[in-house]
Parts: sequence; C-alpha cells; structure tokens
Amino acid sequence: MSITTIRNAFILLFAGLLAACSMQGMIETMTSEEDRAMVQAFVDNIQARDSAALEAMVDPEIWKESASQFEQAAAMFPDGDSETRIIAYSMHSSGLDAGARTEKEFTLVTTDETRWTTTTISTLQDGGPQRITAWNVESSSEPPADLETMETVGKVFMWAGIVALIFFAGIIALIVFLVRRSNRNKRERAGIS
Repeated sequence: MSITTIRNAFILLFAGLLAACSMQGMIETMTSEEDRAMVQAFVDNIQARDSAALEAMVDPEIWKESASQFEQAAAMFPDGDSETRIIAYSMHSSGLDAGARTEKEFTLVTTDETRWTTTTISTLQDGGPQRITAWNVESSSEPPADLETMETVGKVFMWAGIVALIFFAGIIALIVFLVRRSNRNKRERAGIS
C-alpha cells in the first residue's frame, strides 16, 4: 500500500468524521429514535389540537392542570410549513436496568424562519411507559438563544475540524516528504541513482 493511498484514506476518514461532528448530529446520536419520535409527535399533536393523543402522552396529573392550555399553545406555532428540530437534550437516570427512574428534558424549536416556537418537554419513566411530566411553549419573532448557541458551536466545530484536517494533512505530507528524502539519501550513499 502506497503512502498516497494511506494519506488519502486518512483524509477521507477525517472528512467523514468532520461531517458527522455537528451539534445536531450529537443530539441525534444521544437521543433514541423513540424519544425523537415521541417529542415530535407531541409537538405535532399540539399543532393539530389532538386532545386524545396528547392525553395519552401526558401524565394524568399534568393533564388535569394543563388540558385547557394546549389550545393556547397551538396558536403559538407558525402557520403553514415549518420545521421542528431538537436543539437541547439532557438525561438523568438512577441506574442502568430496565426499571430505573429516568428523567429526560428536550428543547425543540419549530420555525418557518419568521416565527420561532420553543417547546420544552420533561419526561419521566419509572418502571412503566415514558410520560410527559412538564411542558412549556413560548413563541418569538427572534430565534431563541439556545438555537443561536447551537449554530455557533456547530460553526466552531466545523472550523476546528477544518483546521485539524489541514494540520493532519500537513503532518502526513511532512512524513511523506521526510521518508522520501531519507530513502533518496540512502540510495545516494549506496551509489544508486
């Protein structure tokens, strides 16, 4: 295997890792498909004003307090086409077994680029199905600070990755140069041209 092939393989590998290294990618890696589907369905059900679906997702104690508030929350979302994505996630668990108490918090932003709606969802799973134990919806004409932070950190990761890629490519080029020069010097000393 030639040095060029090895160098190209390292560059392609690092470029692939760089492409996967974004804040959104990290959040998607940390959250399960089931969690992402659940919080997306919660937001969709608020927007659709689907009380039956919401009641099935929300803890019964919370439902009693907040059933009437879902209508107000639905009005805070952008009208028409919008995109919803998770911008923050945290989890705390009391253990690793199936019956462990697990608390999760998700922050989602729904936007049509003129209006931003931030939905915060807290869930609890304590030996049974995961239930929503707290939620909040806020609307703004400005992007939320968490979204701007996530995008800024994503840009920093991207540029740091590019700099690291250039640095590693430079090191590999230097190694190749030094090995070739060493081999050429050995051939010259041995009288081989």
